[in-house]
Amino acid sequence: MIMAFSAVTMTVAAATPGTADGVPENGNIRPVDVTPLMREELAEQIAAHTAVIREREAKKAAASVITDKGAHTTQMTLDLPKTVRLALAYNRDLKASRYAVKKAEAAIGEAKAARSITGEYTFSAGRGSAVTAMGPMTGNQYNHELTVSLPLYTGGRIEHGIALAELGKEAAQEDLLKSEQNTKLEAVKGYFSLLAAREVQRVYKEAVANLQAHVQNVKAQYTVGTVAKVDVLHSEVSLAAAKTRAVGADNEAALAEDNLDNILGLPLTTALTLQDHRLPFQAYTLSLQESTQYALTYRPEVLQAALSVQKAATYMALAKADNRPTAGIRFTQAWNDTAFPGTKHKTWSLGGQISYRFYDGGAGKHKISQARQDLNIAGEIEQKTRDGVQLQVKQAYLAVRSAAQRVRETQAAVTQAAEGFAISRVRYEAGVGINLDVLDAQLALNQAKINHIQALYDYNVGISSLEQAMGMDVRSGVVRP
Repeated sequence: MIMAFSAVTMTVAAATPGTADGVPENGNIRPVDVTPLMREELAEQIAAHTAVIREREAKKAAASVITDKGAHTTQMTLDLPKTVRLALAYNRDLKASRYAVKKAEAAIGEAKAARSITGEYTFSAGRGSAVTAMGPMTGNQYNHELTVSLPLYTGGRIEHGIALAELGKEAAQEDLLKSEQNTKLEAVKGYFSLLAAREVQRVYKEAVANLQAHVQNVKAQYTVGTVAKVDVLHSEVSLAAAKTRAVGADNEAALAEDNLDNILGLPLTTALTLQDHRLPFQAYTLSLQESTQYALTYRPEVLQAALSVQKAATYMALAKADNRPTAGIRFTQAWNDTAFPGTKHKTWSLGGQISYRFYDGGAGKHKISQARQDLNIAGEIEQKTRDGVQLQVKQAYLAVRSAAQRVRETQAAVTQAAEGFAISRVRYEAGVGINLDVLDAQLALNQAKINHIQALYDYNVGISSLEQAMGMDVRSGVVRP
């Protein structure tokens, strides 16, 4: 792009109105004096370059889309396990968590490398003068030094460093599990949101069809003079309101489909076909005590809090190790000469070293005290985490039970509302009922069905939320990818 713009700028300067060589009559070159033709050419160049970039990005996006055949399509058939599986494969947070695990593994390798042999090579060259018995002399000096060292005892510093790195990997793995569980919950919500939205669509479409049939019946009775004009007007108003609600339901379904496309990393133009047509209602069999015990054993946050306690204890042991001596051995081979490459004279040495800091003004003591307080803090946070997890599990469990009860109650309400609508319509057609009864019965039936759909949605999402609160592995539980 920079080269292209530079070329355009040069062309502009050469074509600026003025003298034949492109210099204006006042002698100043003004690159902004662009003719309409040049502006058009510049716009075409920018548009062409932008099109190339967009095409390249579109190819990358198409290659990253996950479908049954591994290629970009505009349609896809989904069930719930497949939805979760695709979300787990696409989610960016999961990819970042996997990289964090690999980073932690590298940190373990780095910590273990501290107890191995280390080698170092140094080359130096310079020129200087010195006073000798023969008088002042000036010359060059070239030096080579190769040093190999091995720690024999570090007071536990290396061992505790390795332990901290291993605990860091375990914490990263728990982060990965937590990301997987959150991704699964998001995918379940997206799937059931679309399924529920499409059920609501069918409710309002059925309501529109019922009211259209009712309007035709009312008009027929009005034609023969058995009902008043007001019945026709009220019926048409109710039909218009039902159509408006149906349009809103269509919009909600489209938004739910786009949201699920986004969760799965699919283009928003992808049409999703769900294998399920009704929200399921499967019994949840675990008790509250079993759910709570599972969460206290496997919930990532609980395990991470316990790992934090272990890390704090390791840091305290590491602080104590600073008060212990260290020992090691070192071998050095050196070469030097006044002429390049400087390898004429050779020396070597082999020795051991013991180091012990016997006084530091109390800094080590205070460092241990800080580590001990960090251990106390970690213990309190762990207990707080366990208490919070128990509360979350109980709330999620009670929400599932409440939703299950609402499912049963709303199912009975749907049956009763459907019967009431059928009776009111027959009575009106027979001339013994009033129009308002039919319209009210239709509204009641709509509301009963929507309440039932909402209860089913809350129940299914509630189960997934409960499993997430329990820390259940994504390949366990009610939905398995």
